[in-house]
Amino acid sequence: MKTKYNQILTSLLFLLGVVAYAQQTVTGTVTDESGAPIPGATVNIKDSSSATTTDFDGRFKIDASINDVLVASYVGYITSEVSVDSSSVDFVLQSSTQLDEVVITGFGEVSRQAFTGSAKVVAGETLQKKSFTNLTQALSGESPGVAVFNTSGQPGSSSVIRIRGLGSVNGSRSPLIIVDDSPFLGSYNDINPNDIKSVTILKDASATTPYGARGANGVIVITTKRGKDRSDGLSVEFKSGTNYQGIDRYEVIRSPEEYIGISWEAAYQRGMLQTDATNASAVTYANDNLFESATNDDFSDISQVYNMWNVSDVSELIDPATATVRPGVTRRYNPENWEDYSLQSASRNEALLTFSDSSDNSSVYTSFGFVDDKGYAINTDYNRINARIATTQRFADKIDLNTTLNYTQSESNNNGTGSSSSSQFWWLDNIPNIYPLFQRDADGNKIPDPIYGGFLYDYGLEDGRGFGFATNGVADSYINVSRGKANSVNFNNDIRIDLAEGLTLENNFGYQYFMSEGISMDEPFYSPAKGQGGQVTRSRSETKNFTVRTNLRYLTEFDNFDLSLILAHVASQYDFNYLYAERTNLVMPQGTDISNGVVNAPGDGYTDEDTTESYIANFTLNYMEKYYLSGTFNRDGSSRFINEPWGNFYGLGASWIASKEDFFNTNTLSFLKLKASYGVIGNAGGVGLYPGYNIYSINNLNDNISLAFLTKGNKDLTWESSNQFNIGAEFEIANKLEGSLEFYNKTTTDMFFDRRVGPSVGYASITVNDGELVNTGIEFDLNYDVFQNNNFSISLGVNGESFTNELTAMPIDPATGLEQNLDISGRYGRQKGKSLYDFYIPVYVGVNSATGAAQWERFFDDTNSNGVYDDGTDVIITSLAQYTYDNEDATIVKDVTEVYADAADQFTGHSAIPDLRGAFSLNASYGNFTLNALFNYQVGGHSYDFAYAALMDNDLLGSNNFHVDIRDRWTAPGDVTDIPRLDGRTQLQQNSSSTRFLTKADYIALNNVRIGYDIPKSAIENTGIQSANIYVTGDNLWLMSERKGFNPSNSVTGTSSWYRYNPLSTIVFGLKLNL
Repeated sequence: MKTKYNQILTSLLFLLGVVAYAQQTVTGTVTDESGAPIPGATVNIKDSSSATTTDFDGRFKIDASINDVLVASYVGYITSEVSVDSSSVDFVLQSSTQLDEVVITGFGEVSRQAFTGSAKVVAGETLQKKSFTNLTQALSGESPGVAVFNTSGQPGSSSVIRIRGLGSVNGSRSPLIIVDDSPFLGSYNDINPNDIKSVTILKDASATTPYGARGANGVIVITTKRGKDRSDGLSVEFKSGTNYQGIDRYEVIRSPEEYIGISWEAAYQRGMLQTDATNASAVTYANDNLFESATNDDFSDISQVYNMWNVSDVSELIDPATATVRPGVTRRYNPENWEDYSLQSASRNEALLTFSDSSDNSSVYTSFGFVDDKGYAINTDYNRINARIATTQRFADKIDLNTTLNYTQSESNNNGTGSSSSSQFWWLDNIPNIYPLFQRDADGNKIPDPIYGGFLYDYGLEDGRGFGFATNGVADSYINVSRGKANSVNFNNDIRIDLAEGLTLENNFGYQYFMSEGISMDEPFYSPAKGQGGQVTRSRSETKNFTVRTNLRYLTEFDNFDLSLILAHVASQYDFNYLYAERTNLVMPQGTDISNGVVNAPGDGYTDEDTTESYIANFTLNYMEKYYLSGTFNRDGSSRFINEPWGNFYGLGASWIASKEDFFNTNTLSFLKLKASYGVIGNAGGVGLYPGYNIYSINNLNDNISLAFLTKGNKDLTWESSNQFNIGAEFEIANKLEGSLEFYNKTTTDMFFDRRVGPSVGYASITVNDGELVNTGIEFDLNYDVFQNNNFSISLGVNGESFTNELTAMPIDPATGLEQNLDISGRYGRQKGKSLYDFYIPVYVGVNSATGAAQWERFFDDTNSNGVYDDGTDVIITSLAQYTYDNEDATIVKDVTEVYADAADQFTGHSAIPDLRGAFSLNASYGNFTLNALFNYQVGGHSYDFAYAALMDNDLLGSNNFHVDIRDRWTAPGDVTDIPRLDGRTQLQQNSSSTRFLTKADYIALNNVRIGYDIPKSAIENTGIQSANIYVTGDNLWLMSERKGFNPSNSVTGTSSWYRYNPLSTIVFGLKLNL
């Protein structure tokens, strides 16, 4: 019996040993081809749901049996399989050209192969090749369908970004910004481009729905660096260079003699029109009226004070035969070139220090940066210091913690960059060069300034100056103050907990605090505030924003299927507080403390709040790594809406890796992926935070409360809906040409539209959900490896987008119950079948060669059908589209008018939307040298050149400078030209809005060029330096457009401004050392 028990016990022990042997714990590592660990790789038992992920050192452990097959996978690498034959298994994953790009989505990292949506990934190294201090500027040209408009050269300014056309009329068109999984509402300047690992631009509904609300205009996902993203150690980088005005300004008349001659000729032409039309009488008239006096016709604003020539009689100054200053006439003084005092030599300096370290289960990354960026306009600059720390930690092989903290402090001076007469650039381009910067005495000498020393600036107060009376933008830029300060803290914490096999709980908490302060001071003696004894203002704003996102993720595998299921909840809270104080009658002329003023002016202050909430469900299905299907459902809520705060939205996507099919056996087309998506996304931005409420201003009326009605709220207002369809292909040919081609249709319904109402109800308009807007476009992105070997390589890239924009439904007019026919927005007309930016302005015909008068198209209702205009009988039409709609049976006749007020606004057939825009690039290397260049381009479309129109004005003499094109104006009967006569404002509104100033918006620009050199390791061995790189980089170096000074890339519509600070051109030398 004992023997029997021993046999049984022996058998049991043997079986237990077999089981123990079969179910051993297998450990190992997952690394790439260079031996670097791959954290976060998935290791699973084939045909089983048992799986695990690698830690920060690429290590894993999993319970597996002998002969089980372990599968290791990670985005960007080829999946590897190994049969278990011991307790240790190591994987070396090879990167794949088809899988090397990682797309960051709202639910984590996805390989290019598995991603069903539309996205572009821009590596951080690509952005860091440029010397921009701001991420938005660095993104220009990097992705098709992403337009970046650099609106100002003020150091520290941000650009405007638009993704895939124009998605709304009045709603927000700005993309959602995500930084490390959390929505970011702060300043782009708070993100140091050197800290960025990658930027993923998500464009379609399938890609953006995981972010819930606010993704209708695309999503920009910024992933910052961690300690594991680089080797341990210290890195330092120094940049130093110059900022300058490299983009041309307008070509204007620079010679005082030429300007006064043009002014005299304008007076002569006026004399020809108002006298007996003889040459002698017109000459006399011009001589008598060139300079302003109490007895002339009051069309000249050139005071005798500004007669700089040593003659007092105009007949001695101007030769009437040539309308130019007579030879031998000398000056009492030489007026200053205002640019010499407004523009400066400017430097740019930057330093960056980074440190990273890692261990088995943790890593740390720290960075410290400093930027000193001076603008080429005086007293414009930007200074920034930033510090960042990012840590990762893994606990008990089940909990991952990822934390970042970023602090940024910045200060900027922006004197003379506003949109008013204080703008330096308004003065530089538009002031006639007969006016000096400094005031002169009777002998032409500059007058000492008794207050600040130096010389008195000329404010045009002595007998009145025709341009900028009582102001001097350049002077104010020196003696006044306009300054801003900002501090920001951005905290982000990710935690991931493995609850069970395949089941993970994830939580992200993001918090942003942003405080900005505005300081302005107008001194008491010369500035526009001198009548108040000077003025000081202080403003302060405080922004707090937090977001909490919680995901429950389940991963499983069965029968060649991989399935991911995610439930998520997102809640965001936004708080904004603003305070403003103002005092006048300054004690100290240059003091900026609010206590420096003794007279209180009305202050201001308010608080804004906004909350959003989203419930999200997502699935992703993968079959045999060839067929992919994904879907997301969102239920989004916003505090902006009252009666209908919740909206239901969704996105679906599918893709097929055709190149993995057995029948796909060509070697030429090495990769082919076809994809399609459709979804509906909500938009709540662009209508303020309280569009459902009536808004009142609070005022003081004799020390009593006074409420003034401002805007009418609409309690029924709810979400805009963006219905998006995308279809595309990604391919790789012969391992040489890699590219993508996509078509999209984006239809916005229930748009935020300002519906016009009758004034009898007490308000002019109300925001409603109405109308429909369609954007349809094609995008392409191509990269070609021309040649590559161990010593030399060269590649070319080109991307572009072409889109159309059409209003397919207008809002309902409550008076008629029908769709509104026409809505005017500035120079654009909105009508069914038209785009948002179709020009609706008078059509310029040209110049009457007999009289030199400007001519425009006129339309009238020929009530008696005689074919000619009868004054008092026929009706002049000032809005052609509206009149024809209201009067279907009208007999409309077109003729020509020389009275601008009689010219008809009409659709011109021109749009501000280009036919094609994008970028092309060159990347090359030879030995240790590298060369990178990026050009932006645009073809088609028209823009309104407002700044040019201002320089072609037929206004009072001395009230504006002229573009050099004025030299081609009409001067005598028979002249054939498209530039009308100057006549001292006899013909009014010559430069008012018309097709005369519509300009082709084609351009090509050198956005960036960089030349780098890696110092050979033999030259730095034994120095403690692991690698060193020196480089020179240039940004915004050159632009060619229809005319010098015209830059269509400065704004969404390309409209020029006479206040614009052209983008900085920068050349920087840099050194980067890895220690």
